[in-house]
Amino acid sequence: MKIVDIFAIVKGSLLSVQFDGMSSDEFALLFDNWNDVEYLEQFFEDNKADLQSGFYGKISVEEAVSRTIEEAEALEEYIRNVAKTGCSDPDENRLDLTFHKLSEKDYSILLLKSKAYGLHNHSWLRIYAIRIAENLYVVCGGGIKLTETMNERKHLLKELEKLEATKQYLKKIDLLNEDDYDFTEISDHE
Repeated sequence: MKIVDIFAIVKGSLLSVQFDGMSSDEFALLFDNWNDVEYLEQFFEDNKADLQSGFYGKISVEEAVSRTIEEAEALEEYIRNVAKTGCSDPDENRLDLTFHKLSEKDYSILLLKSKAYGLHNHSWLRIYAIRIAENLYVVCGGGIKLTETMNERKHLLKELEKLEATKQYLKKIDLLNEDDYDFTEISDHE
């Protein structure tokens, strides 16, 4: 798993990686998938047992597709607005209120693995990112989490691998804190 580029989704606040062989950065791919009816129908059919296990109630594939598209649209707009607000008003640090530690057992100071939830109560949408500094995050993936933990499904285990690969890449290019951001070449994707 190799990262080939980093894009600024919101300059100075929200970045996203692009992995080798992928057509776009992870932030764009995530929301493209979450707005693609065919992709979602296939995902929920493949994970129908999890969808209907009761963890989120008993939901049909059609309801899940509709709910995901609706929530994804609201989540993307919210994340972009929060990132922009944090840039214009540094006291807000609003991405830090949106993203949370991936694991409560992680006491890292540098390059913290983080997650953001969808906006609806008990949402299955997740965005995974590495926190560089206050209001500065690098998105490296996301998923639809229909089970209690990430360790239960292959598609979520892949997201854990992407988090670790991103963390190692950021160490390699010395993007460890906010001051390093000014010296790292980042493509503008706004």
